[in-house]
Amino acid sequence: MKTPDETPAMCLSGVVLLPKTLLPLRIFEERYREMLADALAEDRSFAVINSDSLDSDYQVPVAKSVVATLGLIRMSSQEPDGSSLLMLEGTERVRVEQLIRNAPYPVFNIERLPTTNRPNDELEAEIVVDLLGKVDQLSALTGPNEDQTAQACHEIDDIEMLNHFIMQSYCANSVLMQQTLETTDLVKRCKLASDFLALQITLMRDAEY
Repeated sequence: MKTPDETPAMCLSGVVLLPKTLLPLRIFEERYREMLADALAEDRSFAVINSDSLDSDYQVPVAKSVVATLGLIRMSSQEPDGSSLLMLEGTERVRVEQLIRNAPYPVFNIERLPTTNRPNDELEAEIVVDLLGKVDQLSALTGPNEDQTAQACHEIDDIEMLNHFIMQSYCANSVLMQQTLETTDLVKRCKLASDFLALQITLMRDAEY
């Protein structure tokens, strides 16, 4: 799918969607209902922007790079109260350039922000072993409730998708999630996930004593 030059966007505090992951959303605000209707009638896409990165009026701060994710609507169903439940799949990391208009819903200029520094096969294998090993350690410490998530990690054969799935599944810190999104260097992004998992393992072990 070609990245558009502009896109409607949901601006949500503390919410970060990573590419190649899924985000469930409930649409109830009137402006976003209108945005959803327009998106479904056109290319089924809109961006999710962590509004903590924007000024209070959704303007892009001067001298600051705002990074968001363009998403594709995979499923949408309307509820009796008029709200909608949908599943959004992250497709592209984008740089948010400027607000074009804020009514009836926010629309921004965007630019594609591709992944850089993909590891060679040998380094990729090392990174995957490290990440999956730490996922398994964390799963063993947290109990059977995390077994399905750990198993799902083992079934992913794309290193970028694995990295993002780990963070989307285990990390509730929106600042770290935003840092993950903003890191275009894939090796550095995997290091963020590895360090996060290592910290969680240490905290879980310390809590046992």
